[in-house]
Amino acid sequence: MSGSQNDWSVVVHEEGRCGKVVYREPSGSLSFYWEFGGSDMVAAIRVGDAATWQQQHAWAAGRRAEILLRVASEVIRQKVPGCRAEIDDRQGWINIQSAGTPPPNPSSQQQFLRVSERKSKIVFIATIVIVAVALVIWGAKQALSIRVPHGTPLGDSVRAGNEIATLISTLEAYVPSLHRNPNKDRYSVSLFLWPVNGGSPGRLIPLAKNLQAQETHWAELLGGDGRTVWFKLKGIGGVELATGKRIGPAELRAANPTLAESWDDPRRISFTQRLQLTLPDRTVVEIDPQTLKASPARTAEKPTALPFRPEVGHFLCAGVRLSPTEWLGLHSPREAQRDFKTGSWLTRGNEQDDAKEVRRFHRGELGPEQAKGNRAIISMTPLSNDEYLNAAFVRAGSGSEPLRLAAPDGFLMVFNSAPGLDGTLIVARVNAGGKIAWQVDTGIHRFKLSQILPDARHIAFIGTRPPIPDKLSEPILVSIDAQSGAQATSTLWK
Repeated sequence: MSGSQNDWSVVVHEEGRCGKVVYREPSGSLSFYWEFGGSDMVAAIRVGDAATWQQQHAWAAGRRAEILLRVASEVIRQKVPGCRAEIDDRQGWINIQSAGTPPPNPSSQQQFLRVSERKSKIVFIATIVIVAVALVIWGAKQALSIRVPHGTPLGDSVRAGNEIATLISTLEAYVPSLHRNPNKDRYSVSLFLWPVNGGSPGRLIPLAKNLQAQETHWAELLGGDGRTVWFKLKGIGGVELATGKRIGPAELRAANPTLAESWDDPRRISFTQRLQLTLPDRTVVEIDPQTLKASPARTAEKPTALPFRPEVGHFLCAGVRLSPTEWLGLHSPREAQRDFKTGSWLTRGNEQDDAKEVRRFHRGELGPEQAKGNRAIISMTPLSNDEYLNAAFVRAGSGSEPLRLAAPDGFLMVFNSAPGLDGTLIVARVNAGGKIAWQVDTGIHRFKLSQILPDARHIAFIGTRPPIPDKLSEPILVSIDAQSGAQATSTLWK
């Protein structure tokens, strides 16, 4: 909202418990930080001292008092009518204060506590008064508390059976103060489970509350074994998908009494299709989803994931081998002449560059296989003049082949809806000839795409919507039926 004057304006931006106040006029603009206060202090605006203005805002220094009065009056008019402002020019603050009288001194209530053992009736009355006062204080604290409207995603999401699991962190209600100490903030963490077909709004399962910020930094989802989704949060934990039942160290110890000492060290915990535990002698055991009993891990299930978080680019590639000697690629004219020209070598990797280039479908003829699966390119020919910005095929992971769809055969392609920074992610199903069967707009900002959870039936994308001025971008989870193109979307503000 802005002021009513024609030659100047004041805009208040809110970012939860704080924000900024922007003053503009034809000569220039000033930006001030603000935060909520406490007691009768509604908010405080940091405007800086006169010396700082003289150095950094010389155009406004001579009219400092006039500008501060404009800012104070507009903030009160727009946000807190009925309040009053105190301008501390020497310290550089505008303090917005309540116009009402402060609450009475609670020490006056002590008279009710002076009771005699012989006067039980007075004791009874005093007890009622104390309870009533406590309720009033509690109610006042609740009324003054700021409640964050929703939680936000914490870490990466994972597939868990027919659901997608996401940890949600929520800042618990707090009473604002002028000099708020962030170390006193407390958080709750929940598990959001959303059906991959979008058949329901999903369910939110509380996991922990009253956590310090550092206790949430190391929280992460490990994966789902088909029965339970496992996570690290102040130790190891799990939630049964069918019942929502919690599983923790106590249940794991009960099923494995000889391994009781090991469940307290999350560094020994890992996940590859099943929950795994590394014993002190470096033996690796895995947990049976049904019984929770540990047994030697199957050697065939060694971790194949990268040691760090996989990037979106690991799931995108430049083309697919339709047969050992036939290639379907997405290349720009520059790429076709530089990286995929006749005589160059085609490797197994072929990760697609995340570049703002317009690409076309190309058909390539490949020579005999050489070392490490490489083949020489004999020819590379465009299939049509149809162009797609920043296009790529979707694959299961780094170094793997693109996802192959059946009935009929096909592949998944992604590209930008528009040039520049405002484009969204488009997903399309294409056949071996580069013809599109269907395409859908995910609504995710193309360069804010944070995760791809690949699957040949329901593929999921996680990211944020395109930015809106003065607002946070909404994180969303989008699932697409690879067969029909049906799309389901869920917000991750929970």
